[in-house]
Amino acid sequence: MEDQNERIIILLNLFAEDRINRKELDELLGYITDSTHNEPLHAFMLSEWESIDTSKPFPEPDWTAMLNAITHSPKRNIPVYKRMWPRIAVAASLLFAIGIPLYLVLHKLQIQVAQNNPEQIAPVQNSVVLTLVNGRKMVLNKKHSGQIANIGGTQINQQDSLLNYQGKVAMEEVKMNTLANNGSDKFSVTLTDGTVAVLDIGSSLTYPSAFGSGRRKVSMTGQAYFKVKHIAGQAFVVAYKDQTAEDIGTEFNINAYADEPAVRTTLVEGAIRVNGEGKNVVLKPGQQAIAGLAGEGLSVRTVNLEDVTAWLQRQLVFHNETLENILRNVARIYNVTIVWQDQDMRKLTFGGSVTRNEKLATVLNYFRKAGGVDFIVQGKTIKVFKPKK
Repeated sequence: MEDQNERIIILLNLFAEDRINRKELDELLGYITDSTHNEPLHAFMLSEWESIDTSKPFPEPDWTAMLNAITHSPKRNIPVYKRMWPRIAVAASLLFAIGIPLYLVLHKLQIQVAQNNPEQIAPVQNSVVLTLVNGRKMVLNKKHSGQIANIGGTQINQQDSLLNYQGKVAMEEVKMNTLANNGSDKFSVTLTDGTVAVLDIGSSLTYPSAFGSGRRKVSMTGQAYFKVKHIAGQAFVVAYKDQTAEDIGTEFNINAYADEPAVRTTLVEGAIRVNGEGKNVVLKPGQQAIAGLAGEGLSVRTVNLEDVTAWLQRQLVFHNETLENILRNVARIYNVTIVWQDQDMRKLTFGGSVTRNEKLATVLNYFRKAGGVDFIVQGKTIKVFKPKK
């Protein structure tokens, strides 16, 4: 049964990417009509649903037309209806085929909840996308287990929210992959050298499918935690914005989101050399290199490591932090826009922590109870203002 489930996931991905042939489509339809395979089908459909941008309105689907399109599509690879609704059709048509119109239920439920209580917004749960060297994009199902690709002898295996690369260390040609985490939960990748990188929401990592005998180099955006496998004579270098961090056997955290006013590189264990702003510094555990702050260049300070890495435990921790900085993280987690009705509210400071997987209302109520600020949520916009006495 496990082998069949893996085969179903492969076929569904081929279908979603418009690369399925007639024989494979017939095989997939056979699995769809067999109720014993509902579990992997349902998991894939939920993954597809979560990747749809439901903030934009779209018309009511023609379920019958969709079903006819998939079951009677010609031998060419691309079904007619998929040209109209690329992602919605993938989820909706297959859901209809197995007798579960979940798309319609969830869409109507979301509208009803938003109308009744606009603050009941869950953390964004968009897809995790792996882009291979040939440009092929794979939307990863976080519940999948097993091999998902093979590149030049390098196997890519997945176990839930972890990718694992295994294979050749020496390669004639560097083959770059990019892993992008668009969901609110962390996603990890173990590279062929044994280095582990954990990606936060809105973060990406570009890396070779296998390392050669020279310097190991990757690049990233957003926030990531690295646990580097030290190899003598083969430095591990991370490039981000206009900086690089070079390991000397280490664990470190990099926060380099495009909308953050500063880039922060924090050493947890070992030692790293940070290059940026025309200079370089070697950090000790518990130290953080900061670049981008006006007039400071590349500076070093001592920080609380538990606070810096709290995101790994799904926590948002802040000590005497401005509301502007805090809400910038909230906007990223919930995919909302912050509008300041009162500019003085930006400078308010707070201390404490909130759980990142709670509904938006829980987070906003935390600051309301702390006092001095209130919010109005309209759709995907949060208006911040000073409450009336």
